[in-house]
Amino acid sequence: MVKPMDYRLVMFVLTGLVISGAHTRDYHFVSIPLNWTEAQIFCRDIYTDLVTIENTEEITAVLDTTSDYTGQAWIGLSDDLENGWRWSLSNSIFYSQDERQFKNWDYGYPLGGPNRCVELFGDVIAQGKWGDAGCDSKRPFVCYSDLNDTSFVKIEQPLNWTDAQKYCRKNYVDLASVRSNAENAIIANLTSGDSVWIGLFWDKVWSDGSTSLFRHWAEGESNSSVEECVTTAFSDVGLWSGENCSLSFPFVCYTADLPNAENFMLTQKNTTSITLQWDRVSSADAFVLQYDDMEINITASYGEGPMTYTVSFLTAGTDYEFTLFSEFQGYRSSGVNINAATDKIPVHVVRLNMMVTSLVQLSQTDLDHHLEKLVGLHGLSPKVLSIKVKSDSP
Repeated sequence: MVKPMDYRLVMFVLTGLVISGAHTRDYHFVSIPLNWTEAQIFCRDIYTDLVTIENTEEITAVLDTTSDYTGQAWIGLSDDLENGWRWSLSNSIFYSQDERQFKNWDYGYPLGGPNRCVELFGDVIAQGKWGDAGCDSKRPFVCYSDLNDTSFVKIEQPLNWTDAQKYCRKNYVDLASVRSNAENAIIANLTSGDSVWIGLFWDKVWSDGSTSLFRHWAEGESNSSVEECVTTAFSDVGLWSGENCSLSFPFVCYTADLPNAENFMLTQKNTTSITLQWDRVSSADAFVLQYDDMEINITASYGEGPMTYTVSFLTAGTDYEFTLFSEFQGYRSSGVNINAATDKIPVHVVRLNMMVTSLVQLSQTDLDHHLEKLVGLHGLSPKVLSIKVKSDSP
């Protein structure tokens, strides 16, 4: 692990700058050789994280951070035994909250690691349970056939996982994603006793949690069977290769500036709730609203127009300070503030001159009761009234 005292030994060569639709990124080349884990710690301590590269423009920006180095440097991509599983169908709209995390592993699975893909067992003992096998093995497979209707098709021809993926994408939508026990049962009923490929596979993951599938492998580097971390080559148009994570290389960090939401305002309020509105931020996948030591996570919805959120169970007649942060893959903007107050409980002062004629003398309790009924006829609740009755003898 790198200690803070070591940081002063590092020479920084600033920086590539990329402005994209998502956010602004600055790239920082760090020349001191560290292993991948030490480099990750350093970047997270000083900047945002080890660099994520999502397109060819960003490759160029990373290479532009130094003209004096021609070797390899760590980037943020690596094997992760806990978080390396991903679905072939990557469309985020297809999955609601937590559906990507659904798993149905059989006992002793997963084994995990590079070049591992997931099969759903069809035998009687383990029917519907999952295991992982080498992606080069041949199995029948199940395709997802319609995004608008949960429907699956079993293909009897045994193919390796990659060829099965190509077949499904050409003829249907993709290899089957399994989001729930109900969908798992549907596929299990299609197997006819066979073990079948589904769309889950092992892939390297980005240090900052990005789901980008962009890759820039050198020839022969994409199908390694051992756990590795990834470097980019400054002498070979930035091509990537996998290396033992314990080796020491220079590395590239990044910082990301996420914009705040604009037009953050109050739109409605009453005695117990306040409705807030703000413009969408195209790069944000969530927003965080803070007030009174509370924090609310709000998923960024798709569509046009502003976003709204109603904060409920507030105290009447109270001033609140609200802070709204844009968030992208766990990183927050600087935040924007507004103050808003709930309405006060209304006070009504009513004076009635009444003459009550009765053959019997009414008690004070009787008078209070009849007055409360009269007030209720005018839409006022006696529960919020202070009623005082004074009677004068005729």
